[in-house]
Amino acid sequence: MFCPVCESEYEDGITQCADDGTSLVERLTADNTARDHSEARFVPLHNIGSPAEAEMVADILRQNGIRAAVQSGGMDAFSPLLSTTAPGALVLVDERDYERANEVYVSFFGTDTTPLTGMTAAEDADAAAAADAAWDRDPAA
Repeated sequence: MFCPVCESEYEDGITQCADDGTSLVERLTADNTARDHSEARFVPLHNIGSPAEAEMVADILRQNGIRAAVQSGGMDAFSPLLSTTAPGALVLVDERDYERANEVYVSFFGTDTTPLTGMTAAEDADAAAAADAAWDRDPAA
């Protein structure tokens, strides 16, 4: 016996899912399951400052029912800490969920692409250069 909602398997004789109370079925089919088993076509949502941040963003999206994945180009979570040239990671969402994913992202982070750690290394360098230039123009400021 199987739950058509969470797809948990139960021993014979049990008639309801212990997790969600749904009536169990003899076997799972595409017609009786609640999950969408169609193939997803993933599209980019945002390029996030670090792979770790991208994973956290994808987790928030998944918690909101949005199919999400992270593509980080083979870099691990420590690369941004060890290198100033880390390009970050791409958060991908199913194209059918794109608009909802964007709404969820904006509701949490606005337009910030480094929502948890602040600026990327390039943005940090630009800000430091701008501060140095301002200092050179007016050291009293």
